Amino acid sequence: MEPKYGIQKGIILYLADWFTPEKVDTVEEVLSRFLSMTGETFTKKRSGRLDAYPGRSCPSGFRNIRGSWQKIFHREFDGQFASTPSQDGSGVLSLSNCDGEHLQTVHCFLALYNFKRWVKASSKIYLQFSRSVPWREVWDFLFYVNQMLDVQYASAGYELAVNPFHFSPPAIRTLRDLPLVNSYDTEWYFRRSDRTIQCPNLIQVLSEELTAPLSSLPKNSSITLLPMDGGKQAVHILDGKALEEPDEEELLARLRALNIWFQPILAQLDKPMYFKPDAWKIRCGRFS
Repeated sequence: MEPKYGIQKGIILYLADWFTPEKVDTVEEVLSRFLSMTGETFTKKRSGRLDAYPGRSCPSGFRNIRGSWQKIFHREFDGQFASTPSQDGSGVLSLSNCDGEHLQTVHCFLALYNFKRWVKASSKIYLQFSRSVPWREVWDFLFYVNQMLDVQYASAGYELAVNPFHFSPPAIRTLRDLPLVNSYDTEWYFRRSDRTIQCPNLIQVLSEELTAPLSSLPKNSSITLLPMDGGKQAVHILDGKALEEPDEEELLARLRALNIWFQPILAQLDKPMYFKPDAWKIRCGRFS
């Protein structure tokens, strides 16, 4: 296996929760459910505290987990949030099974913040996992998370996974020619507004704030819209109850139809560091 980068499935969750110790425990339950879905476990951690900084002995910033990932999780987040919701409190943690010889097959980035001056959905959870996990299980997982946390926007599809032990800028540039694939560096790093999304994807969860500007579903578009708890809507472009993928040409056609429907809520993304302007223009027009 190529250790530097590859294509996996992934989920980004933008959350509007006010975090308290009890809500942090809920996130732990969500991660346990995620690992149950993937059949994997976390073996590496990178803290948001001082021990996360890369050095000669650990250029990736990731270190072995000694004990359980739950212990690391609580070490990072316990004491960071008050029992009564307030603007104070934050924590950042990455969990993975990456190493110098193998690309990770499971990865999680947690950024939990109560500071909501700019956006209501101030926290996010980013997940990567094997392409062998069926989309139906991903769908069920998103419905579960929406029952546990206040999901304002979620997106699931294919992701570029980059091994942090071998970070390679050329990996990001390959996205110019991979219209079905997203990445944390190009789509999910920063979201400016609760009223916009970055791009269409195979499965998405939309808050009432996001669905309000949208017109009725276009006919014969193969876009499925289903209600969720909390007035939210789940959207997918897959086939049947098993949520099977059509061929790549058809999948791209459906993403283009979804892109048109999403026009009122699509954000204009900034060019990331490793893209040349002409390549980024191609990337931005992938669903045109």
